[in-house]
Amino acid sequence: MSLFIGDRILVPIDFSQDSFNALDETLNFIKDPNKITVIHVLLPLESVDPGVIWSTLNDDTRKDNVKNSFYERYPKSLVDDLILVVKIGNPSLEIVDYAKKDNTDLIVIASHGRTGINRFLLGSVTEKVVRLAECPVLVWRR
Repeated sequence: MSLFIGDRILVPIDFSQDSFNALDETLNFIKDPNKITVIHVLLPLESVDPGVIWSTLNDDTRKDNVKNSFYERYPKSLVDDLILVVKIGNPSLEIVDYAKKDNTDLIVIASHGRTGINRFLLGSVTEKVVRLAECPVLVWRR
């Protein structure tokens, strides 16, 4: 029996090299981008953020920036069938909620993303996903 049985695999990315490595390995193993959904979760904007104050940044422009950055790294021609989802909220909760709603069979997540004080303050998204997910979670370590 394989953990990869199923048609729905969710790979969270935070644009760290580790998260891209997890996606690359998933793409290499699965070979069918149709089965893979990539999710990136943006933290909510604060009303005091300069982009909000100057009305130069909103959730739609942030989502577009994420998609553009992703497709710079992974040209659409190579991952045309892959689904890219951008959510706004608490990363671990958004990942777990999406996995549940999408009937995800497996989450493949990097063991480390943010490091240092950011990781300490935010807690480990990976640890929370492992604890809260209702489907199997494969933690990709470097």
